[in-house]
Amino acid sequence: MHVVRLLSNSVAKVGKIRGDAASWVGGASIVGIRIAAIGDMHVRTEFSPELAESLSDLGTRADVLVIAGDITDQGRLLEVELAADVLRSINLPIVAVLGNHDRRCLRRTAFRRILEGAGVTLLDGDTTVLTTPSGGATVGFAGVGGYGGGFWPDEGPVGPTFRLTQAVAVRARRESQRLEVAIQSLETDIKVVVMHYSPTATTLGDEPPVKYWMLGNSELAKVIDRHDIDLVIHGHAHLGNTYGHTLGGTPVRNVAVPVTGGPTIIELPFHLAGARLSGVWPAMEQKA
Repeated sequence: MHVVRLLSNSVAKVGKIRGDAASWVGGASIVGIRIAAIGDMHVRTEFSPELAESLSDLGTRADVLVIAGDITDQGRLLEVELAADVLRSINLPIVAVLGNHDRRCLRRTAFRRILEGAGVTLLDGDTTVLTTPSGGATVGFAGVGGYGGGFWPDEGPVGPTFRLTQAVAVRARRESQRLEVAIQSLETDIKVVVMHYSPTATTLGDEPPVKYWMLGNSELAKVIDRHDIDLVIHGHAHLGNTYGHTLGGTPVRNVAVPVTGGPTIIELPFHLAGARLSGVWPAMEQKA
């Protein structure tokens, strides 16, 4: 299980820190949240025992589980029922978005109800808010599935130009607009964006450039960079890499299981207003 430590935007865009959910450092009050993140589990006829075991102890290691889509492989109700049985046993709040494979389901209302019955909060152009374990800060999650469309001319190669991609571009803009509305409604100390598709080419790793237009789009990143977002979590890019960032510097994490092998724990501290951290963070980075 991977552990990633980040600073909130309240201190810096990208960084590392060693710390607990709530602590005092040099007279500065630090609170935070431990996010367990996973995507692309692609449950089929059975839930992988190894993956189920890696999820089983998250209640003691994290404060919330975020799922970045593709819970199922074909969007079948049997698949989501298997996933729900495992998720129901996790003693954590669960926040999720659906992926392109989940959306293959022809009975989407039933699909959603099964997940919601297992305690999963599904985001689709909306938000949910949690409070840090210490009660010192609020954490808002804004979620959309996202869509393809590509990253040119901001990042990556030029995508194919035919009518299909024109339709993809329209859907991409629509998803970006829905994300904008969701983020604008958040008034929390920490803001996290969850999506299935990537907002940046920096997490696409070994994915063939010819496929970039199918893996995400830069319109999502433009929305993110217009706001003070602390972290973006996505999946979908099976041949990608874990760490990336938008052009504006917002940390982006690809948590697809083919990339990470299992859930990733992301520790996201938050600097309470008024505290002075000058000279403290470098020392803490060295200890991490």
